[in-house]
Amino acid sequence: MQMIILDLEWNRSYDKKPLDEILQIGAVRVEEIGGPIVDAFSAFIRPTVHKRFDPGARKLPELQASVQSTVEFPQALEAFRAWCGGETAFAAWGGGDDFKALRQNCEYWKLPPVPVETVCDLQTAFSYLVGTGQQVALWRAVEYCGVPDIFDFHNALCDAMYTAVVARWITPEALAYRPERREKSRRLPSPRLSRLPFPRQPRRKVGPLPSPEGVLDARAGRQPVCPLCGRTGSVSRWCFPRPKGEAVPLVYYAVFRCQEHGRFLCRMTLSSREDGTWVGRRSVPAITPELMREYEAARQGGTHVCRSEGRKRRRCRPAGKAAGQDA
Repeated sequence: MQMIILDLEWNRSYDKKPLDEILQIGAVRVEEIGGPIVDAFSAFIRPTVHKRFDPGARKLPELQASVQSTVEFPQALEAFRAWCGGETAFAAWGGGDDFKALRQNCEYWKLPPVPVETVCDLQTAFSYLVGTGQQVALWRAVEYCGVPDIFDFHNALCDAMYTAVVARWITPEALAYRPERREKSRRLPSPRLSRLPFPRQPRRKVGPLPSPEGVLDARAGRQPVCPLCGRTGSVSRWCFPRPKGEAVPLVYYAVFRCQEHGRFLCRMTLSSREDGTWVGRRSVPAITPELMREYEAARQGGTHVCRSEGRKRRRCRPAGKAAGQDA
C-alpha cells in the first residue's frame, strides 16, 4: 500500500489571527513504510496573513524562497491534492501538528480539507524502537542511524526525505506501539561510537574568526577526518554543556561518520584573543569514560546548527512539477 510522508514549515500565530500560516509543503511517496521513495512534492508558499515572522520561521533555511514565491496557499493546496491522487494514508515525524496546521489553513481559506484516513506517527515509533519515552528530534534520529546529513533540516521536502530514510529502521512492532499516558521517560541512547584503536591525532587550528559561531561554522572545523583512513567526514551541528558563568560555551562536541570505520567523536575548544577574534582547536580524541561523560552532558545541553559559508545547497526539485508549483 502506497503512503505519503508529509512535512510542513509554517509561521506560528502571534497576532489576533489564530493561524499557523504554512510556508512550505513537502512530501514524498513511498510504496510502504521503509520502502524507496517513488515521487516527491515541494511547494513554497508566499506568506500573506502575518506581517512578521516568529523566531522559528526566521531560522528556516529556505525562508526567502517562500517570501519570493508567487504561489499562495490555495494554489499550493490544489497542486498538492492533485499530486496525492486520492491517497489517504499518511505518515509524518510526529502525528499531530502538521495535520492540525493543514486543517487550520484549509479552514482559514475556506477550502475542503485534504482527506486523511490514517496517520502513522514515525517519531513515536522510532522513540519506542530505541527505548526512550521522549520524542526524538528528526536530526537526532538521522545522527543515530548514521544517515548522511547532506540536505538542510527544516526544509519540508528534505525533512520528508529524511523521515522516509529513517523509517527503514522502524520495525512493525514499533509501528504498532501506542504510548501510555504515564510511561516513564528515558533518554535517547548515545550513537554507537567506533572502538577501533587509532594513533593520537593532531589538533587542527580553526580561525581566527570574528565570532564563536564563525569558528563552529567554518568548513575547516566542520570536516574532521577519519583517524584510521583519513577520509573526510562532516559535522552539521555541535552540542555543548550549559556553561556555568561564561557567556559563551567553550567546548563543543559532534559525531561524524566514516563509511568504512564507523562513528567518531569530534571536539572543538574555543578561545578568545585580545583583539576580540576567536580561535578553535578541533580534535578527534580517543574514547575514554571521562570523555563519554562530557559528551553526554553536552547532548543534554544546547545545540549549535552549522551554517554553510556562503555555499548554497542545490535545492531538491521533484520531476514533473505541477503547473504553477513553486520549488
